[in-house]
Amino acid sequence: MLVAFFRRSLSRPLAPRFLSHKTLSSSSRQNATQLCRRLASNLTKTTAKETNAPVYPERLCIYHAGVTRITFLACVKLSTIFIFVFFTFVVTPKYYEKEGWSPTTIRTALSGVVPLLFVAWTTSPFVMFMHVRLPPFARQSEQMLRQYLKKLPRDAELAVTTMSPIAKARASKLRVSELRQDNQRLGIVNYVRDTTAEDATRKWYNYRAVGKFSFQANKAPRVPWAWDELAKTIPQKQKA
Repeated sequence: MLVAFFRRSLSRPLAPRFLSHKTLSSSSRQNATQLCRRLASNLTKTTAKETNAPVYPERLCIYHAGVTRITFLACVKLSTIFIFVFFTFVVTPKYYEKEGWSPTTIRTALSGVVPLLFVAWTTSPFVMFMHVRLPPFARQSEQMLRQYLKKLPRDAELAVTTMSPIAKARASKLRVSELRQDNQRLGIVNYVRDTTAEDATRKWYNYRAVGKFSFQANKAPRVPWAWDELAKTIPQKQKA
């Protein structure tokens, strides 16, 4: 009798526990299945977005002069500024106090002025990098980009970055139709544009617009061929 009673009392709580464990397991399986489906759908959507993503950015760098060349030129510009300050404001006044405007004083003053003017004259057209604004279809593939550059609209926008006298980046926004091929400053300048209208809108204390450019070897990281395609569409400047 006692043995039968204990058997019945032990068997009663086990049945609901077993059923609840089965129910919990089935619900856990359903939740796990739904979670996997959500993850799979999210992964599919992400993959589709990445597949349709543009290959090139809207503002693409098609010309880069190279980090080494840019750094060297900036160091040369800053060096000539230091030389100008040293000879003009330190050495020349000492000679002037002793000798007045003697040949030595004049040579000392020119030692600071001439290098500054020469470096400014030869390096002001130097182009560090250039960007072009692309329409959506030209950003999809290299083939579409090549076709766009070969038939580039004359109102396409360019951003040409040169270097100021204090080695600071200076961006000039212009249209492709403004550029012309030319040969000036002993071959340093190879592209020019007319800046008369733009200079008329600037104050007297502002820099004049950059109208002479020097494009050298192109080291653009992604599309080193793009500048060559664009340069073919730029005409020669007509001689007066």
